[in-house]
Amino acid sequence: MGGKEGARGYLYQSVVSVLNSLVARDWLFVQIEPDTTNDKVDISWFYENDEQEVTQVKSSINNFTKPNIIHWFETLLQDVPNAKDYKLILIGTCSDPTKQFINKLNKNNFAADEQDEIATISPFLDRMNVQLENFDLDSMESKIYTSLNKFLSHKGHTVGHYLLEMMTGAIVYQFFKFSTNGSKVSKADFEKQLLEWVYFNYPEVKSDLPSNKLLVEFYLTQKVSFSNTMKSFNLKLLNMEFIEKRKQKLIKEIDEINKIHIPQKEKEVVKETGIFGSPLKLSLYVSSEYSPKKQQEIREKTQRLLGIQLSDDFFYVGNLKEQQVRLHTPFFSTPVERIGDEVEKQKFEKLEEYDYELEELEAFVKQFKFLEEFSLIPLVLKNEGKQYDEKIKVLIKLPMSIEVLTPDSYQEPEYIVLEKLTGYDSVLNLFLRHQKDSKVQDNVNDSFIPFNQYRNLLDLEKRIEHDYSDFRWYLKTLLDFEIHNEADYLVVEFHFDELNPKENIAFPCYILVKSNESFVINYEITSKNSQDVSTGQLFYIVD
Repeated sequence: MGGKEGARGYLYQSVVSVLNSLVARDWLFVQIEPDTTNDKVDISWFYENDEQEVTQVKSSINNFTKPNIIHWFETLLQDVPNAKDYKLILIGTCSDPTKQFINKLNKNNFAADEQDEIATISPFLDRMNVQLENFDLDSMESKIYTSLNKFLSHKGHTVGHYLLEMMTGAIVYQFFKFSTNGSKVSKADFEKQLLEWVYFNYPEVKSDLPSNKLLVEFYLTQKVSFSNTMKSFNLKLLNMEFIEKRKQKLIKEIDEINKIHIPQKEKEVVKETGIFGSPLKLSLYVSSEYSPKKQQEIREKTQRLLGIQLSDDFFYVGNLKEQQVRLHTPFFSTPVERIGDEVEKQKFEKLEEYDYELEELEAFVKQFKFLEEFSLIPLVLKNEGKQYDEKIKVLIKLPMSIEVLTPDSYQEPEYIVLEKLTGYDSVLNLFLRHQKDSKVQDNVNDSFIPFNQYRNLLDLEKRIEHDYSDFRWYLKTLLDFEIHNEADYLVVEFHFDELNPKENIAFPCYILVKSNESFVINYEITSKNSQDVSTGQLFYIVD
């Protein structure tokens, strides 16, 4: 490879690197051939917090060697000592041992006996990368063609093969202007200059530019078709199979308990013993039968939740007794020892199960009654244009009179049902957000990670504290929005990473509101690839 070919290889690879970075990476500024202390950097990208990624492009007719690579990294480190990443792009060939060295460097996988050779760069290996490219003109042009096509597609353009080939040949020489002035250019300005060059030289591309087609509509699987108008409705959670199954199970358990017959028995008398001449009743065991107060509570719950009046002997367990004193520690409790016949023990176990599941049902009913006070607003974001878009922000503007359910205003559940209301397999995840169907992508914030490590080693109080903390964290990932009180509106702010053309994505959750009258929802959409703010209105009808 001669000097002229080497220069072309350097330039072609620089074009490919920058064009690919426009689509693949989220940088803020770029400098091509920046003016650094030692002039060793060919391309420099800048990120948030002024973090810098530097690249040097080398081309040669001779094989690249290990000493070459180490030396070039050393000079990069001296030139920009605080960069977050260092990259070498080598256009040419190298021996097999050098290829093995490059692989080890990229994986930071050197043996102990190789450390001396790389001592000067060893502390920085996790920030270093080598990309080896063969120089072949057709191959390099093909890469420019592909990266340019990808960039234009992200901007909503579909460009034919012949036109793309002309652009590929021309952009290399246009790029040279950028690569010699060394100025720091923002990503937005770089994209703007590139598009202006495309539109000026190839006006037929600009005529293909689609209008922005991001919009918000109501939608709910099998209930609300895509529309800008819908009638309000509440989630009928208390009528769902989830509750009905639990009721039927409890009714079956009542029947099973009633079928366990225990004959009436005389109460056993606790013998008296004397201590210092005074009579004293001593017993290590007490009756296992529920107290009158607890029996009455269960009767009232059963009547209220199931509409069933329990029989007089429903709680009778004969002479079943249990330990009066047990060993308790923060991490361990001795099991309850009960004395009685097998029928008495069987009935008591079924009563315990019934009591637990009845309490669980009551807690679910309280939760669902609370949620049924709110009306449901199911929204989706649609991309009806030909343009891929990303970094999308949607502002939903509601009248100030509307009350919106937020993580802070959510009614805290009872602990007995907390686990079933927490996490991505919970009933809340099923009831309060869109599920994926053939028309709409689901939208899950997967940042919630439950606290499991050492949980079982915690005492009960700490475990409960952690479980409630998990629930509050999960709720914030489910009701994934920000809310702002502004002069004229209550603004609910949502963010979406990206949306392809002709696709629809659900909002992260339903918006749950309280309102006694119909209202208009105004919305605004801004995004990375939209030059203007998209606005629209939705109409929510409250009967």
